[in-house]
Amino acid sequence: MSSAQPSPPSYEELAALVVELKLLVSAQAERIAELERQVASDSHNSSRPPSSDGLRKKPAPKSLRQRTGRKPGRAKGDPGGRLEQVADPDAILDHHPAACGRCGDDLADAVSAGYRARQVFDLPEIAPEVTEHRLHLAVCGCGHTTAATAPEHVPASAV
Repeated sequence: MSSAQPSPPSYEELAALVVELKLLVSAQAERIAELERQVASDSHNSSRPPSSDGLRKKPAPKSLRQRTGRKPGRAKGDPGGRLEQVADPDAILDHHPAACGRCGDDLADAVSAGYRARQVFDLPEIAPEVTEHRLHLAVCGCGHTTAATAPEHVPASAV
């Protein structure tokens, strides 16, 4: 049995093979780069719709906040931070409605139907000065009761 071994390739054949393999490797590198770009694109970094993400969807961001175990709101038995109106304010300013809220008639001579009191607590250096603003109600000849509007710096019943 004689085995015939092929002769080794010549230098020219090896050089041609190297050039051919270089071209093949560069073509494959371009194809790999294109496929990696396609795999990396999703609805966040391309114009593709979110439905095309398939199973590769990114999870929703999770909050870093920790639970404290406490219930929301004020503590039980806490009276809250609301100011109460005082019975004897330092000053009283009366505010009467000028016109009826429905028909627009003048209410200068109208009978008072009571008032709603709002108090403002101004804190000077030593003791607070309390001014009560009385928003009078007036009844028009048409039967509609109109309340005076409070000045802008008097937003609620006790401030």
